[in-house]
Amino acid sequence: MNTRVKGFIYLLLSAVYFGFMPLLVKVICADGSTIVGALFLRFALAIIPLYIYLKVRKVPMELSVKKGKKILCVTVFGYGITALLLYSAYDYMPSGMATVIHFGYPVFVLLGSLIFLRRRVPKMKIVCVGLCMIGIFLSYAGSGGEAKPMGFVFALISGMTYAFYILYLEVGGLQDIPAMKMIFYMNIVGSIMVFLIGKVSGSFVLHMNVNAWIAAFVLSLGAAFIGVGFFQYGVQYVGAQDAAILSTFEPVTSMIVGILVLHESASLSSMAGCILILISVTATAFAKS
Repeated sequence: MNTRVKGFIYLLLSAVYFGFMPLLVKVICADGSTIVGALFLRFALAIIPLYIYLKVRKVPMELSVKKGKKILCVTVFGYGITALLLYSAYDYMPSGMATVIHFGYPVFVLLGSLIFLRRRVPKMKIVCVGLCMIGIFLSYAGSGGEAKPMGFVFALISGMTYAFYILYLEVGGLQDIPAMKMIFYMNIVGSIMVFLIGKVSGSFVLHMNVNAWIAAFVLSLGAAFIGVGFFQYGVQYVGAQDAAILSTFEPVTSMIVGILVLHESASLSSMAGCILILISVTATAFAKS
């Protein structure tokens, strides 16, 4: 098997796993937890396995104060808050639709590059921004009231915060930190952040049965090693452009799981909106810089 085929397999498995995450979150919340509790477990349960992995691979664990502050920033305003917003959106709208709206984040990356980093954006990519905005509107307008405004807002803002996360990783001086080491420290910060939010808001609940705990372990370890880990390997083998294209299987998987497993409905308008978003993301990946 050549390296390019391996890369495609890694990326497809990563995207499919992420597409199943809403189902795992629903199971955890239905069997004794809350959105905040589920997110805390996603971060916390992976910390020890990640530490063991890093020790086995003999990755240095030292981190300077400067790098630590940057990881704190990118987690609180990017990695951590993104997950909290997206998981919260699942309470107000079909999970597949929430994931597709969140997946407008490549468009926000382009806008952030244009507005804040003063980078030139090709006309084709500007067209993609317009398509994505239309798609987001159709997705919400076609929900027939099933999608509450708060869910739409949460999902949309999660795309913005994830765009901040991506841009900060690129320009924030964190590129020299190994991916798994980065995830390890972000999970520590994320678990503390979510725990404090849960305690202050009174939404931290973990009265879970066996099924919920199993789902929580699958969610946490899968997110760290399959979702993020396989994606990193895939990028190494096939490059960032093809990785971006193949990652569109995530919202597609999420919508299929939502309809077939969670029995979520999808109108023609919302489906058309989702397709427009996917087209815009794919075209963005293909467009020349």
